[in-house]
Amino acid sequence: MNRSEGVWRILLCLWLTLAATATSGCSVDDGRRGLGAITAEAFDAHLRFLASDMLEGRAPGSRGAELAALYVATEFELAGLQPLVGDSSFLQPVPLTAVISEPSLAFRARGGASFEAAYGPDFVAWSARPLEPTEIETDLVFVGYGISAPESSWDDYKEVDVSGKVLLMLLNDPGPGAPDRFRGDTLTYYGTPDYKYEEAARRGAVGAILIHTRDMAGYGWHHVESVRKREQLQLERPERVPRPEFQGMMSRSASQMIVSMAGLDFATMLESADSENFRPIPTGLTVSARIRSEVRPLVDANVAGLLPGGDPELAGEVVVFTSHFDNLGIGPPVGSDSIYNGAYDNASGTAMLVLLAEAFARLPRRPARSILFLAVTAEQPDLLGSSYYVENPLVPLRLTVANINLDGVNLWGPTQDIVAIAGSASSLHEVVVDAGAAEDLRLERDQAPEQGHAYGSSQFSFLRAGVPAVYIGHGLDFIGQMPGWGARMMSEYREDHYCRPSDEYRPGADLRGAVQQGRVAFRVGLAVANARERPSWMQEPGGGS
Repeated sequence: MNRSEGVWRILLCLWLTLAATATSGCSVDDGRRGLGAITAEAFDAHLRFLASDMLEGRAPGSRGAELAALYVATEFELAGLQPLVGDSSFLQPVPLTAVISEPSLAFRARGGASFEAAYGPDFVAWSARPLEPTEIETDLVFVGYGISAPESSWDDYKEVDVSGKVLLMLLNDPGPGAPDRFRGDTLTYYGTPDYKYEEAARRGAVGAILIHTRDMAGYGWHHVESVRKREQLQLERPERVPRPEFQGMMSRSASQMIVSMAGLDFATMLESADSENFRPIPTGLTVSARIRSEVRPLVDANVAGLLPGGDPELAGEVVVFTSHFDNLGIGPPVGSDSIYNGAYDNASGTAMLVLLAEAFARLPRRPARSILFLAVTAEQPDLLGSSYYVENPLVPLRLTVANINLDGVNLWGPTQDIVAIAGSASSLHEVVVDAGAAEDLRLERDQAPEQGHAYGSSQFSFLRAGVPAVYIGHGLDFIGQMPGWGARMMSEYREDHYCRPSDEYRPGADLRGAVQQGRVAFRVGLAVANARERPSWMQEPGGGS
């Protein structure tokens, strides 16, 4: 038994002693009191503070993030949750390295034509080793999607030696063009940037540049620029997986420019990548890439509070609710506003996390298993807070039976449906079906599966570690609206408000849909906490939505 497990067992014994009068697990009827706590008014109160200008966008390491963490910790304490950090604190320190980079990127054709990309409008980039200057001059090779998937008989590299090269590749995977090989329009892990950079490094490449298009990413270039052209954060830890020295993304317009310089047709090149017969294409271009970085340490915090379970046999196991509380802080002004409040993404999820803690704490009898409420930091864009927790859990992962994640809570009115992202990987899917039905909501599939939501929020850190997880999202079939209104509204949000100052608190918003989403999440957590059996895997962990 390691030290953390020993401490956990001692604390658990103390809590069970204090809770000796509690019977083993609450019933569905007992859940009514908890459900009654999930109201639009209570949710609005938390959302209004967490999305306020006072918190200055909650950037990790900032005063605003510290205020947000203290607010959540205080609400956890008021709800009667137990601290887990050093027996007395709700704050789990997360050591980070902050990096400000000054990259340059230029391309030269054999005939003498050249193009110097503009940092921000044309490309973003960062280094795998920011303490050391990066200087690269080498050939550029297009490698399609940059995927080697033997189980799908797919290999974009075809044994071509790309060591020492910079690779140009597409986002996503060829699933829509090869549904028998991948998962159709549902993104697989092979389509994520993490996989592509890692595979490039395994092949010996010194750099990898991903071509960004709105169709493939689901959001415009402004989001990439907003998130990546600023101070970047890394966890203070040894490098776990290989990464190329130079990692970056390039806008569609800049990508078209360099492809044209190479004498290639952009549309034809993209189409060729959808064939299993694709082979890497030498572009004939030379890449010159440089990065200088300034590095500083900082410490932020996850916020964790525990509701001990009521069943002596199951209380040692936990169900973990998560939501990230960070956003982008203060950034380039849009109009007259420079505070990136992140009301929907993700003050809303954190407000619901706090409200769920209050709801569970109101139960007359505690659930059989313990429930951990975890607000994580530094989620955007690399899931650092949740990754740190999974690598340094406050409750051993082998005792963690499920993760229920909230990232974006409905601010636009009631729906007739609910969404469970990543849930089909385990029996959690059926739990969400039942919870939705209890609220007269039908379960719908992810409406944008090609965007890889299964890999883009806290639940993926748990899935990657082998913990069944589900991200409970809201539906798009809004009551009283024309068919397709919800999809258009969310498309407008991604285009005009996502990672922009205009994602801010709006008084008078219709929060009935938020209540629906919170009640479903509550029911899922209560069912899992009281079930005698743990959730079981239906497919490979981390396999998508």
